[in-house]
Amino acid sequence: MEHQLKMTTIDVEILNAPNLKCDEFVKNHKNGKICHLFLWNHIVAEIMGLTSYYLSVKIDNEIHGVLPLMRVNSRIFGNRMISAGMSTYGGILAISKEAEKILYDKAVEIATKLNCESIEFRNVQALPYELTLRSGKLSMHLPLFSDPDQIWKSLDPKVRNQVRKAEKSNISICDGGIDLLKDFYDVYTIRMRQLGTPCYPINIMNAILSKMPDYSRIFIAKLGNVTVGGGFTICFNGFAEIPWAATLVEYNSFCPNNLLYWSVIKYYCLLDAKIFDFGRCTIDGPTYKFKKQWDPTPVELFYQYWSSPAHKANILSPDNPKFKRKVEIWKRMPLWLTRVLGPKISRNLP
Repeated sequence: MEHQLKMTTIDVEILNAPNLKCDEFVKNHKNGKICHLFLWNHIVAEIMGLTSYYLSVKIDNEIHGVLPLMRVNSRIFGNRMISAGMSTYGGILAISKEAEKILYDKAVEIATKLNCESIEFRNVQALPYELTLRSGKLSMHLPLFSDPDQIWKSLDPKVRNQVRKAEKSNISICDGGIDLLKDFYDVYTIRMRQLGTPCYPINIMNAILSKMPDYSRIFIAKLGNVTVGGGFTICFNGFAEIPWAATLVEYNSFCPNNLLYWSVIKYYCLLDAKIFDFGRCTIDGPTYKFKKQWDPTPVELFYQYWSSPAHKANILSPDNPKFKRKVEIWKRMPLWLTRVLGPKISRNLP
């Protein structure tokens, strides 16, 4: 009697349209983030004028991994690929080492054909390859409970007092969608100018809110009729994050930021989210100190870089000394001009 050996079939694709099986794979993977969805990459690429290469690998006709890639080709910032654009997270999402290696090799193959200088993988778990590692960045994760009082009672008394101070100062919080986008964007662009950082285009936020309304929300802090702060939030698979937030510094004495964050935390507790991510920060930096007072768990970020043989790793960071002069110039520019130029520059820094 003859025995036939079962042949393993492997299929690697660059997707040009959403795939329900890939979406389900991302939702069921413990490390799956919204940036691993095809739709997220499509939105970012379309609005920012970039090219998305969304990879999936099937082994024996079952999805074993995905890798969202985005190409940025700029005379100033170089020709490179990022996984994933407009996100703290990204990198390879796979259920086996075999699938991980297949996706990694395919990414290198594509980058080589496109003469890219580098690929940036924004990992939570380091890839086991010889890559350049960027250190010093982490996220801050706060476990959530269905009863927000459980968190409130565990907060440092100083934080609770700052929240109460904002309430006593008549700071109010409202939340919604696209209807609050202009209020948020006005404050956001003011703060980005003060920090010397180019703002992202309002169109990208509009697109996320309109095309992914179940996952996105805006929170606004007001003092009377004046918008003094705001946050743009995302929640996917019980993982809530706040990629963009800003308050007007002249109102900081009223502590609107504390009430804003507490309102967001409380909102996602009641939605039964499991984790609130305060966002990426530099260890011991100003935002790190603000986030640390809420007693979240630090989560190290492993940003790794593949480089072509002809180039060194192109690690772009606002902390880089070579950008210091440009940052100071940006801070002195008129607000209206930063709102015009910021989106043109930031498209190359997704």
